Amino acid sequence: METDVKKTEVLEAIRNRRSTRTFLDNPVPEEIIKEIVEAGRYAPSASNTQATHFYVITNKEKLAELKKLVSAVIASMQEKEGMSPTFLKLIARAKEGEIDVTYGAPVLIVTTHRKASQNAVADCSCALQNMMLAASVCKVACVWINQFFTLRDEPPIKEFFASLGVTDEDVICGALSLGYSENIASGPLPRTGFPVKYID
Repeated sequence: METDVKKTEVLEAIRNRRSTRTFLDNPVPEEIIKEIVEAGRYAPSASNTQATHFYVITNKEKLAELKKLVSAVIASMQEKEGMSPTFLKLIARAKEGEIDVTYGAPVLIVTTHRKASQNAVADCSCALQNMMLAASVCKVACVWINQFFTLRDEPPIKEFFASLGVTDEDVICGALSLGYSENIASGPLPRTGFPVKYID
């Protein structure tokens, strides 16, 4: 019976996890941030290398600096064939004024890995998913941020993260914005995609 209850709790956490793009300025308690990061540290990694590195940014000045840098880099970009419609809209918005790809969240967790590893993105993705589930259970809103991976080779972005300790041997793979939100969604969205084919 206890096993069934735990299984139900895990599956409910997975189904109820939702992405949030509006955050309050309220700080997230340090102990909750640590719980969420610890969940990421318990993610699987290729050959158990445990090489994912977590950069937890709560400093308001650093977050504001990063927002300005990313906004300026995106505003300077030209549209290219193959860019996603979402990114093209982001460029257009940046050209019109400053944007915030972190959605104003008070916490940003950036994951990096060894650049030479073929499993860098996979390992970081596992860690990010664990943290998203932990955030959901802790009633903390979150959303995956792609832009730091997309812009990882842009000099201003590289310089910023180098100042935090990211070396040339590292690659940024993904990030999470975390915080509290008045608009946190609850309950699963219907799944109309993600086709499944069973081969007997």
